[in-house]
Amino acid sequence: MKDRRFKASFYTLGCRLNQAETALISDAFREKGYDIVDYGQPTDLVVINTCTVTEQADAKCRQLVRQTLKHSPEAFVAVVGCYAQMASETLQRIDGVDLIVGTEEKMRVADLIDVPQKFPGPVVRKARISKTPFTISGVGNYENVTRANLKVQDGCDFMCTFCVIPFARGRGRSRAFWDIQREAIELVERGHRELVLSGVNIGTYNYDGKTLLDVIEMLESIDGLARIRISSIEPTTIPRELVEHMAVSRKLCPHFHIPIQSASDTVLRGMRRLYTLAEYRDFLELVLDRVPDVCIGTDVMVGFPGEGEPEFEETYRFLEATPFAYFHV
Repeated sequence: MKDRRFKASFYTLGCRLNQAETALISDAFREKGYDIVDYGQPTDLVVINTCTVTEQADAKCRQLVRQTLKHSPEAFVAVVGCYAQMASETLQRIDGVDLIVGTEEKMRVADLIDVPQKFPGPVVRKARISKTPFTISGVGNYENVTRANLKVQDGCDFMCTFCVIPFARGRGRSRAFWDIQREAIELVERGHRELVLSGVNIGTYNYDGKTLLDVIEMLESIDGLARIRISSIEPTTIPRELVEHMAVSRKLCPHFHIPIQSASDTVLRGMRRLYTLAEYRDFLELVLDRVPDVCIGTDVMVGFPGEGEPEFEETYRFLEATPFAYFHV
């Protein structure tokens, strides 16, 4: 059975960081000799990279497993990522799941599967999450697109009261500077002209004294790379130097996605956010003043416990008066 070429497909739930990781996992299976097929096509193996942020995670995962087994009854099903880390017991009760891999080992899921033959019951791999800097083997597999995601950071030390990410992904840690450079060069060699820097809390990047700005300046020196984009970044982690650099850079896109969550100081305190509305407003004014034609987006949370009509109105009025290009609710 090892002599035949197996087919593998992938499905990503959740954020851009999950997308970056799925692309790397896909490349690992391709290197092992698998043919990568679109999700929904007949396959020997499917990897579902999960999200635990929304309450629909369990239902969506069940639905994906059922869909896979409908067209590929003998497919080996691996569920990896945040939901696998937080709810492995629940996943074990889903018929058809063969392998459940948490945060620490998900990037080596290809090494955990010798032959994609279904197990008698689900096997769980959930190790303690590392707190140290990391490297990633391989290169993200992105076909027929010019834009690729580049993972630079993982985990978070900010303990917002609404967020489980510090528990699902562990504490903040940074990818080795040289390893970011290696993958970036290889992505450009594969024809990708734009890289999106991805992580949980990328503004906290720190590897041997290197910061996110150092990463950006290094990437700007790569021939053939036309654009660099920063994904979602916390407002308290953006130094003025990064704003000033964006204002003059020929490769760094004039774009910030800066979550506000609420424009009520009362709600922000309840969320344990690390800024006041006045501080957030001051930062936006700096960006708008310094970066020509900047595009600014944000995230907003509605209905946080303790938010009443007055707090909602504060947020509504601030969003209405601020030149956000878009916001996610």
